Amino acid sequence: MKKRSIVWLLLFLLLFGGLKGQAQAALPKAFCLLQRYKTERLSDGIYEIRSALAGRFVLDIKNSGQAGGDTKLLQLYKKGVEVNQQKFYLERFSENQFRLFALHSWEALTAPENPENSMQAFTAAAEGGNGPGRSWKILDSGDGRTCYIRSMTGKFLTCDTPFPYNGAKVVLTDYTGDRSQKWILRKTFHSMENTLETDVPNPYGADGRRRNQKIVFRFGSKTEVLTAATLKNWMVQTEDRRVVPDSGKISGYLEELAKRYDTYGKPRNFTTSYGSEITLYYGNFGWKLDQDGMAALLSELIQSGRSKTMKPVFSGKGAVWDGKNDIGDSYVEVDLVGQRVWLYKDGELIASSDCVSGTRGTDRETPGGVYSIYGKQSPTVLVGEDYQTPVDFWMPFNGGIGLHDATWRWSFGGDIYTYDGSHGCINLPYDTAETIYRTVYVGYPVVCYH
Repeated sequence: MKKRSIVWLLLFLLLFGGLKGQAQAALPKAFCLLQRYKTERLSDGIYEIRSALAGRFVLDIKNSGQAGGDTKLLQLYKKGVEVNQQKFYLERFSENQFRLFALHSWEALTAPENPENSMQAFTAAAEGGNGPGRSWKILDSGDGRTCYIRSMTGKFLTCDTPFPYNGAKVVLTDYTGDRSQKWILRKTFHSMENTLETDVPNPYGADGRRRNQKIVFRFGSKTEVLTAATLKNWMVQTEDRRVVPDSGKISGYLEELAKRYDTYGKPRNFTTSYGSEITLYYGNFGWKLDQDGMAALLSELIQSGRSKTMKPVFSGKGAVWDGKNDIGDSYVEVDLVGQRVWLYKDGELIASSDCVSGTRGTDRETPGGVYSIYGKQSPTVLVGEDYQTPVDFWMPFNGGIGLHDATWRWSFGGDIYTYDGSHGCINLPYDTAETIYRTVYVGYPVVCYH
């Protein structure tokens, strides 16, 4: 009985072994690449070192195209053409210890003996020597596909970002076990091309770290959007090999925005309280993009890599964006010929009265144009070359010209302004001045016309 059991056991093992062999023979070749790393089986040869974060990114030697200099830096870069700077020669020199040589230069991958966290790892080294900095262990990560690359100084080769991009730093850090520390070794071959210029990658390229950046400016209900597709063409290299936005490109872009959105100094149509439509040409009112301020802001924002939705910066402002003009339907209207003032708020007439403006035909004549209230005082004293006049409600809108009460006048309107006008201000009855003062705010439009 015992012999029979042994026979059955032997038959089972033979049968199981045969089936297992057939199953292994049927496995696709791609699966065989996922075998666990057995460092004792790693042979000397040429390898690509791919990031486990994204296999299309490989270990690349930054500044490979630069002549001179002893220090090179490691980075991730998208694998493109076959080039030796993205390949390494792996050489075993003792049990489970290796040297790694850059294939394009035969310089050794060398870690500083006392590396700080985030210190980049590749340094050109003299021939020979197996010190701790040049000794590396290839360790099975345990997932059957990837490995860790650890310097004998104790630090691990690590991608310095969870999301790889062209130019992502590769540094030496303590063990974390994250995917950023995992690598895939793939045997490859010597290429005809030694180097490729990868030392200053465009961050807005298809695999750049800022490829998803978006900057949105809101002009009322309209928006202007800057995406990586545009920003990519704005980038230039500095003498110290940084990639920065071209100030000329930024200025050109802002000039185009100003052409489309500035209303300052441009004519605008206006419907008077009489129902007639006029064109207003003058004044200091309107939207005016602060191009210098915007250039500094935009340059800083681009270099930060942050996406942001924001309002533009203006040196002059209108009242509204979305309307038939930038005045809106809240304003003070002054007819300098009819000597009449109206106050509107949200399209509703709040007050109206006669007024007296600057003396016609003199340098005191009140100029026409569109302005805005830029201050309010109650009470105050108006001071000129030949007068000091106390008033209760002062609302300047054009230099020293403003709206105010004029209790010393017995009457308003008519042709008073032709022979006894003001020094340029709009003189108002007390009650009208008070109503306007209580209603308006800094920035409230004032429309004057002849």
